Amino acid sequence: MFSVTLPNPIRRRIDAWVDAHNPPSRDSIVLRNRRLYILPTRFGYVFAMMLLFLFLAAINYQNSMAFVLTFMLTGLGIISLWQTHKNLLGICVHLRIPRPVFSGEDCEFKFDVSHVNQSRRYAIGIQYQEHPPVYLKLDPEGSTEARLRIPTRRRGQFKPAGFTVFTRYPTGLFHAWGWLKFDLPVLVYPHPAARATLQQALIEQYDGKTSTSTIEGDDFAGLREHREGESLRHISWKAFAQGRGLLTKTFQGHARPSLWIDWDTISDGSVEDRLSLMAALVLNAEAEEQKYGLRLPGTTIEQDFGSAHKHTCLQALAVFRQTDFNAEFGNGDD
Repeated sequence: MFSVTLPNPIRRRIDAWVDAHNPPSRDSIVLRNRRLYILPTRFGYVFAMMLLFLFLAAINYQNSMAFVLTFMLTGLGIISLWQTHKNLLGICVHLRIPRPVFSGEDCEFKFDVSHVNQSRRYAIGIQYQEHPPVYLKLDPEGSTEARLRIPTRRRGQFKPAGFTVFTRYPTGLFHAWGWLKFDLPVLVYPHPAARATLQQALIEQYDGKTSTSTIEGDDFAGLREHREGESLRHISWKAFAQGRGLLTKTFQGHARPSLWIDWDTISDGSVEDRLSLMAALVLNAEAEEQKYGLRLPGTTIEQDFGSAHKHTCLQALAVFRQTDFNAEFGNGDD
């Protein structure tokens, strides 16, 4: 959570204290007093030292105008402290479940930020670890969307570490912040290998006969009920216009084979290379609308196709041999 380098025992105690006061949430988080912290910035410390010197000079020279200036600037500092804290107080932040991405792509975190009072909020930042922050403002009783794009480097299922929401508005003399920790999964698929093609060795054989699909061929054979996940281009729109519902055209003749994407048939390369190749084959089979199954050591996913089946296969590849599903996203990635 902290960017400064601290001894491990001290860091663990600080992280434990922060976690105890900012428990992970699957729902929206409202920034109340117990979640907000505030300290002077570097300019704030310089400002405080300047006030001290002005006060000592006013005492030494018994200059009434110096006293007036000192007290006015002190009042400015106190008002700035209150306004900076108020700029975050009562803000509600909701994190949507991140969309799965492939390793090497940016993972996008989408926040819905809102508040219910009549004040305007300015220069509010949201940051993840040491990545560049995104800034936003809120109109009275308004809401907005903020997006953070974080690069990924390795596959797996992770949980995001604490996000920081902060502000230095209006004078920059104080830095107010709160920690946001969400108990949501971040799924990163293996990076698909380039130039991977479906191989004849992956075709499943049963007693010398190839298992085939019936939605491609040469001769029209009839109609059957449409199944979820099938391509819309096989639907009989004429039958749909007649009020017969969604029906899929079937054909006789040569059909596309069903496939097994099997770990044991891919022997070249490291574990990550093999997973990358298998991910590419899943994408290729899905793009060509072929039924396919996945075999990993200890895991078998039966043949099917469609977006849900693709996600199931890619998820199995992403978490292959992963033991810690509570690892923080971004640790060791960048």
